[in-house]
Amino acid sequence: MVNDNSVNSVLVFEYYTASGKNDPMIISEAKCLIDSLLNDLSSFSEDSDTKIHFLVSNDFKYIGDNYNYINENKIIIDVPLEDWLKGNIDKFDSCMFISAEENMNLYNLAKLIEDKGVKIYGSDSNSTLICSNKFLTFKHLQSIVKQPRTFQFTISDESSWEESIKDIYKSLKSSNDSKISDINKFSNDSRDSNINKSSNDFRIRDVNDYKLIVKPIYGVDCQDMVIISEIEDINNIKNVFPNNTQVLLQEYIPGDNFSVSLISDGKKAIPISFNKQYIDINKENQSYMGGKLPFNHPDLESAFLIAKKAVESIEGIKGFVGVDLIITDDDSIGNDPIYFLEINSRFTTPYVGLSKIAKFNIGKSIINLLDNKISISKLYKEGFGSNKFDKMVKFKKNGNNLDIEVL
Repeated sequence: MVNDNSVNSVLVFEYYTASGKNDPMIISEAKCLIDSLLNDLSSFSEDSDTKIHFLVSNDFKYIGDNYNYINENKIIIDVPLEDWLKGNIDKFDSCMFISAEENMNLYNLAKLIEDKGVKIYGSDSNSTLICSNKFLTFKHLQSIVKQPRTFQFTISDESSWEESIKDIYKSLKSSNDSKISDINKFSNDSRDSNINKSSNDFRIRDVNDYKLIVKPIYGVDCQDMVIISEIEDINNIKNVFPNNTQVLLQEYIPGDNFSVSLISDGKKAIPISFNKQYIDINKENQSYMGGKLPFNHPDLESAFLIAKKAVESIEGIKGFVGVDLIITDDDSIGNDPIYFLEINSRFTTPYVGLSKIAKFNIGKSIINLLDNKISISKLYKEGFGSNKFDKMVKFKKNGNNLDIEVL
C-alpha cells in the first residue's frame, strides 16, 4: 500500500464515516469535519514528501470526491474499522483521525495506532484518557483552573447513590454561602461507598434557581444529560443510565457557553478563536446545536489564558483541540466569571467554521508543527491564532446536516 520510503504516508479518517455508523446525533458534524480536513490536506498535492491516504466506509464512499488528490488515494472498506486498522495501520508512517470520546472511541483508536508504532498527528493516548474521563480532567486541573463543584457516582441497584445526591442537593441548595466543609460529613458516611468527591469553592447565585447536572463520564456534545432542578428529578437518573455506569454530578453554573479552539504541540498551545456555543437547555436535557465564531467578549483574553493553561497542564495534548467554558455575569458568584468545563483533545466542530475563514491552513500547519518543521513560537509570530478574522461564520445542526453560513 505504501512503497516509497522517502514519502510520509499519512492515513486520514473520521470514526463514523469510516465505520459506516449513521448516528443522527453526530453524523452531520462528522461529515463536515472530515470534508474540512480533506480540503485542508488536499494542499499536499504539490508536496512530494507527503502522501495522504483517505479511509472511508462503503456507505460514505462519496466523501472526498471533490478533491482529486485525495480521491486518488481513497481506501474504501466494508469491514469493521478496528479490524481493518489492526491489520493495516502499520503500513503507514502516520495517522490523522477524527473521533469523539463516546464509548472511549478516541482513546481506543489512539492506543491502537500508538501500539502499532504509527505516529499520530493529534493527542497521545495518555492525555486522551485524562481528557475523555471528565472526572480525571477535573481532578487533574482542580488547583489550576476554576471549575464547578463536581462529584463522581456509580449507578447501581442500591439506593445509596440516590440518597447521597439528595443529601448533596439539599445541602447545597439550603444556603448561598455553602462551603465544601458543609458536605465533608458525607465522606465518612457509610451510604457513600460508591461516591468519589472533590470540589472547587464558590457561592451559589440564586437558591431558588439552583440546579445540578448529571452526565456520563465519557459523554460528548451534551448527550444523555439529566438536569436536576428539584429533588424529584433525581428519580429519573436511573431511567437514563444503566447499572454500573459512572456519571458526573456537577453544579449548574448560570451563564453563557463558549469554547476556545487551540493548536498545541504537546507542551505549548496557541488559542486560535473564541467561539459562542448554542446550547438548547430544557428540563430534561441539554443539546449542542452549533456556534458562531470568532466571537468578541470582554473576557476574551482571560478565556484564552485559562484555556491555554488547561491544555498546557496536560502533557501530550496535540493538534487541534477545544476547551469548553461558561462565563457568568453574576457578581455574586465571585470575582472570576469564567468556569472551565472540559477539554476536547481532538478536532471539534468549530474547526469546520474556522477552515472557511482562516488565512492559514490548519490541517497542514498541524502536520508541519508535529513534524518539527515549524514551531509554536513561529506560528504565533506569523499571526496564527489571534481571534482576528476578516469574516465570521455561523454553524447550526439541521437534521443530518450542519448548516454553515459565512457572515
